[in-house]
Amino acid sequence: MSRIVTEVLDLASEQGGLLTTQQAQRRGISRLALSRLADQNVIERLAHGVYATAEGATGQHSALRAAWLSLDPQRFAFERIEEDPAGFAVTHRSAAELWGIGQLIPDKLEFVSTTRKRTRREDVRLRRRAITGDDITVVEGLPCTTIERTTADLIDSHEDLSLVTDAFGDIEFGKVNFDRLRALLDPLAHRNSFADGSDFVRFLMSGSNEFERGAIASLLSGPLKPLMDSLRPQLPHLVLDSPSSPAFQRAMADIAKKVTPDLKIGNVEALHNSAWSALGMSAASRPHKSDGRMKPNEGIADD
Repeated sequence: MSRIVTEVLDLASEQGGLLTTQQAQRRGISRLALSRLADQNVIERLAHGVYATAEGATGQHSALRAAWLSLDPQRFAFERIEEDPAGFAVTHRSAAELWGIGQLIPDKLEFVSTTRKRTRREDVRLRRRAITGDDITVVEGLPCTTIERTTADLIDSHEDLSLVTDAFGDIEFGKVNFDRLRALLDPLAHRNSFADGSDFVRFLMSGSNEFERGAIASLLSGPLKPLMDSLRPQLPHLVLDSPSSPAFQRAMADIAKKVTPDLKIGNVEALHNSAWSALGMSAASRPHKSDGRMKPNEGIADD
C-alpha cells in the first residue's frame, strides 16, 4: 500500500470515513492524487470537495457528515470541535434525527452558527443565531444542539407539537436538563397557550407514556424506594387476592399504617424535594407553596 493511500485512509478514519480535498492537501496529498484514488475506487466523491471510503460513504449520517465537513473544509474535524463547537452545529430536524428521536424527517441538512455563511447546496439549510457552547454537545462525532435546545428549536420553528411530544418521549429519562429546558421554553410558552416554561415541560412529559414510566421508575428507585420497600411484602396479596378477601383487607390496612406517617407535612416536604432532585430540577423550579404551581425563575432569558 502506497504512502498516499495510507495517509488518506488514516485521515478518513479519524473523521467517520470522510475527508476533504483541503484537509488532504494539509497532509501533503494533491487534488490529482485524490482524483486518481477515486478513479481506482479506493475512495469515492461524496460531495463537492469531500471524499469517503467505502465504509464512510455507506455509514450512518454520511450525508450529514459530508455537508458539515464542506462548511469548513480547511480545518480537521477535531480542530473544529475543540476550537469552535458552536461553529456550524447540527440543528432542528437534523438534530432530532441525529439524536434518534421522533419521526421528524429532515427536508434539508440543517446547521446553526453564530456567523453568516452562504451555500450553493440546495440540500443544506444554514441558520444564524446567538448560541453558546452550553447548548452544543457532540453526538455521533458531530457538534449538535443539546436535547433541550433541539426541543425548543423545533417548537420555535412551529413544528407540530404532537410530533415534538413524540420526539420528547423517545428521550431516555435522566438525559434532560429540566432547568435549561424550562428556561428555553419560557419565551415560547404564551404563544403556544401555556402559562410558562414549567407548564410547557409538564405538557411534554404528560404526552409521553414512555417518559412518564421512566420518571416513575426513577422515583421508585430513588426517593420513594424506602416506602416501596416497606410495602413490598403486601404486594402479592394485592395482586393475587380478591379485594373482598380478608388477606387483601389486611394488606390494605397494613399499607395504610405504614403510608400515613410518611405523608405527614414534614415528611411530604422532604419527599417533595427529593422527588424534584431525582427529576434533575433545582429548587427554583419547584412549586411555590402559595398555589402549588411551578414559577419561571426570574432573570433567566433565552440566548
